Amino acid sequence: MTLLAQLSDLHLRAGEDDRGAAPALEAVVGAVLELRPAPDAVLVSGDLADLGEPAEYARARELLAPLPMPVHVMPGNHDDRERLAECFGQPARYATTVGELRLVVCDTTLPGRMEGRLDDERLAWLEAELDAAGGAPVVVAMHHPPLLTGIPVLDDIGLPAADRAALGALLARSPRVRRVVAGHVHRTAFGLLGGCGVVTAPATSLEARLEIGGREFDFRPEPAGFLLHAHRDGELVSHVQPVARPG
Repeated sequence: MTLLAQLSDLHLRAGEDDRGAAPALEAVVGAVLELRPAPDAVLVSGDLADLGEPAEYARARELLAPLPMPVHVMPGNHDDRERLAECFGQPARYATTVGELRLVVCDTTLPGRMEGRLDDERLAWLEAELDAAGGAPVVVAMHHPPLLTGIPVLDDIGLPAADRAALGALLARSPRVRRVVAGHVHRTAFGLLGGCGVVTAPATSLEARLEIGGREFDFRPEPAGFLLHAHRDGELVSHVQPVARPG
């Protein structure tokens, strides 16, 4: 069995005014450490920093340091790609092996923009990585989810329809992909694209209010959480684990 824990949207700040992001992350890291068996790796699916400052990445590395397993990070729309890569030694997109799984990390970010892209060049890179995975089961990770949540404010800063359709076509001919995992929307949501399951992780920072169809939007101090993806006997199941906020 292979276990992959997924944290997302840490939104850490270097000063004291971090809206509780640091203690919330500490609680989530503590919950991951209590898992038995322990995960084979941890994925952090973007927005480690709130402002993209070097001190925020140093803080993220410090708070994630208790995790003894490999920690794989990727940029979100609040991150600075170069500073993130310099701090953690990982590029914006890459592929790696986690137990029985092949984890393929896509970069959907556009510097200085909230919305994302998965254009022809990025899709070609993804397709090449899927081909290189051979028969291994694959988890594809990206910050912006390739689905519509029904929350217009979040969908407006997601991936464009053409990019989602192109990815769906690729997934339809790539049965080795067991799941697409993402963050960005600060809550858990599930969907299908090209016959493949798509799931977004809750934030370790504040959660987005559920506002289907409405234009009002804010964050709520609801329980933080993480996802645990478990692969066993050729099947992948994704668990949602809430974590109470300190205080």
